[in-house]
Parts: sequence; structure tokens; C-alpha cells
Amino acid sequence: MMRWFTILLCSLFAGGITNAQITIAESDMPVRGDTLRYSNANTALGTSFAADSGANIVWDYVLNPTSQGVDHYKRPAEVNPLFGFTISNPSCYGCKIADSIPGIGLIASGITIADLHTFYSMMVTPRCFAAEAFGAKVAGFPVGAVYEVPDAVYMFPLEFGDNDSSDFHLKFGAATFGSIEQKGYRKTRVDGWGTIQTPYFPTPKPCIRVRSELNEIDSVSLSGMSFGLPRVTIEYKWLVNGEHYPALLVSAISVGGLEIVTSTRYRDYYRPELNTKVRNITADNQDVLVYPNPAADGWVRFELPDSWTDFHTELFDAQGKSVGAWSNQRQLNLAALPSGNYLARIISGGNTAYVKVVR
Repeated sequence: MMRWFTILLCSLFAGGITNAQITIAESDMPVRGDTLRYSNANTALGTSFAADSGANIVWDYVLNPTSQGVDHYKRPAEVNPLFGFTISNPSCYGCKIADSIPGIGLIASGITIADLHTFYSMMVTPRCFAAEAFGAKVAGFPVGAVYEVPDAVYMFPLEFGDNDSSDFHLKFGAATFGSIEQKGYRKTRVDGWGTIQTPYFPTPKPCIRVRSELNEIDSVSLSGMSFGLPRVTIEYKWLVNGEHYPALLVSAISVGGLEIVTSTRYRDYYRPELNTKVRNITADNQDVLVYPNPAADGWVRFELPDSWTDFHTELFDAQGKSVGAWSNQRQLNLAALPSGNYLARIISGGNTAYVKVVR
């Protein structure tokens, strides 16, 4: 009898661990250098999933992968050298959020916006993972901007039942095309906990579900004219510990109170059968230092990883123009260059690093 009682206690204890509520913290967020693969799946979930909230829920949807992508988290200067001068915090990091959009109401003007990136930071007051900066090519010109009010994507710690709201405000532009502004607020609620199963997690994985509602107005100012477009976007994210990426992310737009799913993606492994252009890559996070910086007498020296025995260095000015190139030289004489800020790009094999140099 005692033996069966012990087995029963162990079973209950194990079950409690499996289905225990979890807490999401800063350590569960992406970090610079992360290369996180996802699969896009069918969006035929309908709207019934939205009501799948509450305690001890089992989320197990049919997800058929159709394509893949990789979110590679880089610093602004690693994405485009010019971003290193226009985004004040060089330590923020982010990934591409879209290849292109025609421009909010800019189709008639012919202006395009491409290579959209959002850059994030871990903030202390309040404790949150926030969108701090934005970068894109507008009409072919790289434009970076810092949020006037950062968008707090997650407030920590994240636990079932939490409710948070915060404002955000982003404005970016250039003299040649005017400005674009995004202003609104985010409401976030942790509306469920339980386990999730996906093709990547065939065994149930403890998680929480976070629902975010973004109410915003996208405004455009062009040639003295200004107009705005309100929209409501809903995001459902199933978060697990240690993955740095949602196990499942469903995005929707709200039209007349009805949520229409626009995309479904989930954390996944490489699937060669999809014939994707995104190969099975990994990130190599290497740090490069330069000193003295500023260069007091024109000489600077680069401290590189020991494995970088064959490397190429190129220096860019504030306008993005190349002003010099060197191969396998750790010490450079920049005395002939005008005083100012420069950006050095060092390439060694498959590794690329950027570092700001002050002359």
C-alpha cells in the first residue's frame, strides 16, 4: 500500500511540475547575435483560438508550415553603417520586421519604404523589453530614428493575470519626402497559462499566452499636407522559458470588432523540404574594440578575436562614403582624415563587426 501511495504522490508531483504556471523574465528575451528561425503556417485558425484563454489550457493547433524565415538580431550599425550615426544608442539591437511597404498612403507619390527594422533595449525603469529605435530605406535612402516614447512590448515579470498599458510614439523622415509618424498605445494582458504543442515542440511545453492590442494612428506629412490612418492590431504570443522567441505568434487586425488573422508563425527548425532561401545558419557573436578612441595622434588600434587572422577593414564617414580600406592591419594611421565620427567595418570570413571610430 505504501508503495502505491508513493507512486501516486510522485505522479501528482510530476504532473504539478509539467503543468505549473511559469514566469517570463528578461532572460527569456532575444539577445544580440540571436539567429531565431520560424515557420509561417496556414492562417486558417478561424477566430475560435482567441477564446482559448484561462488556466491550465492545452494549446495544440494544426500548423502546416508554408515558408520559413530567420530573425537575426543585430545592432543598428551592423544593419546599415548610417544607422550608427542616426540612432543614439549603439547597444540596442533588433531584426527586420518587413521587406517593404508601399508607404502609408504614399503610393501616388511613388515613395517606397523597404528593409524595415525595429531595434530593442532592455530597460530598467520600468522593467521592460521595449522598441527603442527604427530604421528603414525610404525612397532608397537609409533613415534611422529613435522612439520619442519607446514601445514597451513586455513588462517584467510576466505572469498569468498581469495587465499593462503604455503609450508609444515614433516619428521619422527626411527633407526629401516628409515624415511618417506612429502614435498610439499598447494594452497587454497575460490571459492564459498551460502547455503548447507545435511541430517544434511535439511534447507539451509549459507556457503563458500574452495578448497585446495596439491602437495607433499612422500619419504622413508630405508637401505641406498631412493625413492619418487609425488601425487596431492584435497579437497573441505563446511564450516559453529559455527560447528567446514565441512558441507561436498569431497576428490579426480588428475590423468592426472582428479579429481577422493576418499571419501565423511558430518557432521551428530548418526545413529543407520547403526549399527556403534562408539556409541553416548560426550566429557568431564576436566583440571588436578600438583604442585610443578618440584617436589622439591619428593612430588607432583594433583588438580582434584571435581567430580573425585574415580580415579586411573599411572605414566610412558620416555620409556613408568609404574613406579607406586595409587588409590584415590592426593598427591604422588616420591622421590624414578630417576630425569627426567614422564607422569601421571589419570582415573576417563569415564574421562582420562594426565599431565607431572618433578621429
